Amino acid sequence: MSRHRTTIAKRFGDRERERLAKLFRQLGTDNLHEAEAARSRITSLLQPFGKSWTNLVELISGGTLTIDPTIADIAGLGDPDPDQRARVRRDLDELLAKHRKNWNDLVDALCSVTSAAWLLSNPSDDPERVNPLGLIVHLLQEYVALREPHEYVAVALWALHTHLFRDFMVTPRLALRSPVAGCGKTVLLDLLSRLVAKPAKFDSVTAAAIYHLIDETHPTLLIDEADNLSLGLSTNGRIRAVFNSGHRKGGTLAIRDQGETRTFQVFTPLALALPDAMVGLPRTLNSRCITLSMQRADRSRELKRFDANRPDPALDATYRQILLWRRDLELLDPEPEMPPTVRNRLADNWRPLISIADNLRWGAQARDALVKFAAEYQDADARITLLDAIRQVFDAGGHDRLSSHALLDELHTLNDADWKEFPGVRGEQQPHRLRDSELASMLREFRIRPRTIWPMNRTPGSRSAKGYLRSQFEAAWRRYCDDGGTPAHASKIRSLRAGDGTA
Repeated sequence: MSRHRTTIAKRFGDRERERLAKLFRQLGTDNLHEAEAARSRITSLLQPFGKSWTNLVELISGGTLTIDPTIADIAGLGDPDPDQRARVRRDLDELLAKHRKNWNDLVDALCSVTSAAWLLSNPSDDPERVNPLGLIVHLLQEYVALREPHEYVAVALWALHTHLFRDFMVTPRLALRSPVAGCGKTVLLDLLSRLVAKPAKFDSVTAAAIYHLIDETHPTLLIDEADNLSLGLSTNGRIRAVFNSGHRKGGTLAIRDQGETRTFQVFTPLALALPDAMVGLPRTLNSRCITLSMQRADRSRELKRFDANRPDPALDATYRQILLWRRDLELLDPEPEMPPTVRNRLADNWRPLISIADNLRWGAQARDALVKFAAEYQDADARITLLDAIRQVFDAGGHDRLSSHALLDELHTLNDADWKEFPGVRGEQQPHRLRDSELASMLREFRIRPRTIWPMNRTPGSRSAKGYLRSQFEAAWRRYCDDGGTPAHASKIRSLRAGDGTA
């Protein structure tokens, strides 16, 4: 009696379809290790059913969709050749960017009962090319009142750099500050959310959410009301570490979680909006920023009202031109010529922007903007240098308080500072000894003001003087000055005179 073998084909059912969709969603991560793991699991899931990557869209959707040819090429994500997989992924990312969609939108659309309009094949000719930098500058001028023309150029270049930040070693942070509310910071962030690559805008966010999000998708983070993060506090060191490390390519955060150490790649663009013009960012983060000090519009011209919830044809057309420019771009100069006076981290921050400006024939305007920002950067740095010098003075003498007169005397004697030949905060005055009025003005930016002080061991003959308590500086030192090394400063300062009326 012959025995016949009966083969029963396995059916790819709803359970398998749900698992496939979950794995395909994981495939969209920018974490290469996790993406490769998801690719391997998809292949293993399909094989027992006699299916392959060419059946992927049909299996996820449960039927046959008429879709954009680029999406139909999804099968290439399973190709053994990593270069082929990278090409397909790049094409998919461009298509998603064109429709302002992300990977999760793609998965949701493929799993939907009805076809999403943007998935349908709808070929059209590319529009005529227009310089995207000029378009962005024009749009910003219509909606936001910045102080100077060069600031529009800087913001426009920063928006463009988010589309190719991986081509550079550094992605500068953009800091928007203002003395009061109503200066346009939120409007500017909303505008940027329609122009940058992979925008992710928040009013508040936790450290865990940030480093998971960056590691998975490397979006452009746009954080409004960043003062809510209290970045200067030691308790928020992890958020500060993410923002600092993410400034440079290769920035990595290692987290111990449930007995395992996991690394997160945190290199990604970041913009922050702060309600206070001078206080709020630690020195380490501040040096990684291109900072705009915004003010309320003076009503000399009428600004257009921006509604983030309504479509804007001009913004959409500009975004399309950005994508076309990025698609056609062949090579950017990683080492553009920089103004000779610009060095170190300031040069690092601006190098991507200058390179983009040269490509778009705005090099002269961009370098002019850089020189003007450099002057303002020195302005801010002079104040921070003053804070550090004052800490040296207090530490050297172990003082609790100092009169303004005594503090100025000691600043003038520092060997490695120029307080005896101070050129003014903006470096535009004849060198002179730092004056009491200048000292008070710079400290006022940190909310430190002179007060009436008395000697510690007060006697009937003691006299009061205007000056400062050490406790007034502690918060600013923590925010803006590097830690450690205070005893070593003593050799740079002569001993405080006895009987100066302050100690």
